[in-house]
Amino acid sequence: MPHHSRGLKDPKQQSSEQGWLFEVAPPPWEGDAAEEPLAEVVFPSGPEGEWTYLVPARLAGQVEPGRRVLAPMGRGDRLLIGYCVRVEYAVPRGKLKSIRQVLDEVPLVPPKLLALTRWLADRYLCPWAQVLETVVPSAVRQHAGTRLTTLLSVPPDVSARLNDLKLPAAQTRVLRLLAQCPQPLTPRQLAFEAGCTQAPISQLRRKGLIRAEHRRLSRFEAQEVPAPSDAPHALNQYQQAALDLIRQAIQQRRHEVILLHGITGSGKTEVYIRAIEEVISFGQQAIVLVPEISLTPQTRQRFRARFGHVAVLHSHLNDAERHWQWNRIARGEVHVVVGARSAVFAPTPRLGMIVVDEEHEGSFKQATAPRYHARDVALARAQSEQVPVVLGSATPSLESWYRALQGEYRLAELPARVLDRPLPEVRVVDQRTQLGSAARHGPLSRPLDEAMRQVLREGGQVMLLLNRRGYATHLQCPYCAHVVRCPACDIALVHHRQQHAALCHYCEHTQPPPDVCPECGKPGIRYSGLGTQRLEHEVQTRFPEYPVLRMDRDTMQGPGSHERALDAFRAGDKRILLGTQMIAKGLDFPDVTLVGVVNADVALHLPDFRATERTFQLLVQVAGRTGRGDRGGCVLIQTLNPEHVAIQAAVRHDYELFARRELANRREFNYPPFSSQIRMVIRGPREAATRATADELAGHIRAALGIPPGSMQPGQRAAPQAEKQTTPAGQAATPAPENGREAQQGLAGPCSPEAAGGPEREAATRVLGPAPAPLARLRGLYRFHLLIQGPQLEPLAAAVRQATASVSTPEHVQWIVDVDPLDML
Repeated sequence: MPHHSRGLKDPKQQSSEQGWLFEVAPPPWEGDAAEEPLAEVVFPSGPEGEWTYLVPARLAGQVEPGRRVLAPMGRGDRLLIGYCVRVEYAVPRGKLKSIRQVLDEVPLVPPKLLALTRWLADRYLCPWAQVLETVVPSAVRQHAGTRLTTLLSVPPDVSARLNDLKLPAAQTRVLRLLAQCPQPLTPRQLAFEAGCTQAPISQLRRKGLIRAEHRRLSRFEAQEVPAPSDAPHALNQYQQAALDLIRQAIQQRRHEVILLHGITGSGKTEVYIRAIEEVISFGQQAIVLVPEISLTPQTRQRFRARFGHVAVLHSHLNDAERHWQWNRIARGEVHVVVGARSAVFAPTPRLGMIVVDEEHEGSFKQATAPRYHARDVALARAQSEQVPVVLGSATPSLESWYRALQGEYRLAELPARVLDRPLPEVRVVDQRTQLGSAARHGPLSRPLDEAMRQVLREGGQVMLLLNRRGYATHLQCPYCAHVVRCPACDIALVHHRQQHAALCHYCEHTQPPPDVCPECGKPGIRYSGLGTQRLEHEVQTRFPEYPVLRMDRDTMQGPGSHERALDAFRAGDKRILLGTQMIAKGLDFPDVTLVGVVNADVALHLPDFRATERTFQLLVQVAGRTGRGDRGGCVLIQTLNPEHVAIQAAVRHDYELFARRELANRREFNYPPFSSQIRMVIRGPREAATRATADELAGHIRAALGIPPGSMQPGQRAAPQAEKQTTPAGQAATPAPENGREAQQGLAGPCSPEAAGGPEREAATRVLGPAPAPLARLRGLYRFHLLIQGPQLEPLAAAVRQATASVSTPEHVQWIVDVDPLDML
């Protein structure tokens, strides 16, 4: 791992670490030289670590932390772009190279945000420069939507003696006009206003009577449509109590974490808005983080209707608009920033509060380095700036819920819907009893089919959730059972009927679906499994008189497609909306009176200890899309596991029941929140070399943690081996041990006091693996993973740093480190 200096390096350390950048340290008798400004620089595209440079006199005052600089590197003095992260005066203990140029007019990263990037680099085991490149959007680094402009003004000393100057009439007229202007003008603007050519302006510039400076100006002009103003909504007693709790932290200007646990439709957003109004009254700014999938026009308009100009940051912004929004935020021109994951880095100069809506959402976790979680970054940033954080969810993550039970967070609850509307009735359709009629009824059971017909006859709307894309989830030979797989990923290809192609959803490999079996050569390939395309075809066949809308990644690719689809459904042009999880969150349609979950078991038995939690959260969230109007609502869940705790708790709308049961499982197997975790994935084109590297890394990590090879740690309990199951596609899927046990236990038996936040039990420090990852081959690379667990993150991180610095990886073998992993596949 890279070495990050905490100050100026010792000259011997400099010589060994930085090679030819430094000369040999001077003799001790030369140590009384005068102090000089020295800058520490990190390079995104150069060697890792912090490198020390002299600040030349001509750049004094320009080189400062947060600005980018151009500096020489190596024997050939190759110029690299780097970030200045520290400037201090010290005696240079060697011959240092000098910074050549400063690239930014102002710091791109303000001091508090710069300190946060240092924390990010340390926590997520990532080079500091890579974190800075993530925090500062490329549109900002490239000055997107701007042009370099010459601006003219009259120096104050010239203005003071304006009447004493003897100049030609044209020059006098130009000079007086420019002196009276409150802002600088471009040469073209000045010539137009003075009614002259460029000649007198050029002459005044040569005489030193007009000062010229070069500045980048934005060419972007926002086309914001003003939203109609929205009056505050009346709060019920629970909303008012939650708001009072948040206001206390705002008014006392102290850091506090408030977990706002509110059922779907309970009015959490109105509480956020009222709290933000309090923040603005103190002249401060607020950041509101929402999952990208929930950042709908409806959400944006609601904030704009209450606050006017709001900076909205999302993935569909072009570079010019993203740069323009960044500058508005940095200048303090907007009070509210609403955005997805990366909005946590918004350069607000007067931050007063951070809100993380749907804080349980997995999309807040970055999938590439630095693999940060926006919720945890928000907590760290708020603590460093001493402002409150509000975490809101109907189904909080078990980590947040446990911390609230332990008293680390303040808990505010919204147990009732606004206007006292009832929660929808949730019924389970046991698919085991429907197996005999499955061929006749297809993906829609008889109860769901009948419920849809009744709702549609009554003028209501229907939403159907199926969290699988495509038409058929696998293509299989009925004779030899061969499954058509991706050649690069060893994963079953998915049939997409509209494209008439078999696709890999991981590497995007595409090929025509075979007419005969590639293995045995017999015809009659069977298209099995159910995806959203097949469901759409089935629904259109059964309900031809009702317009159907499908929303998944395949249909929502074009600009504005998401907005147009939702507008059509809201207007009633479409009566049936079906899709993946993107329809489950952030939507409010009063006419939706029926929600059908076509297959609740899609992700229930994945080899991931969070599979049960994710299933429960998705069911509760999609159930909350109905019953939001005066007509009430109903939810039907089709499942083969009706006794599973995730299904039963969702039917009862009982989050606390689910949390007690699942926390008991987590405690038994030392999973978060009862331990910290780091996952390493080692991947390479040759299986043996990749496995050997994984074994070597695991051995070094165990040695660094003081774990003897192959030993059982004190207090460590071996997890039982789950029976290996085989999916219809032929893919091995090993359920997490607790998931299988939970399905057998159901709701029987009391919950232990420990699961509800009782006495702590010290988690064992252990290294699990290496073993082939559940997705053992992706994009042509074999994958092995190992899991490092322990009570505290810092010792685990130190062991990983030591191991990765000690192991020399073979060519083409790579490793990644994921701190606090969410994806275990």
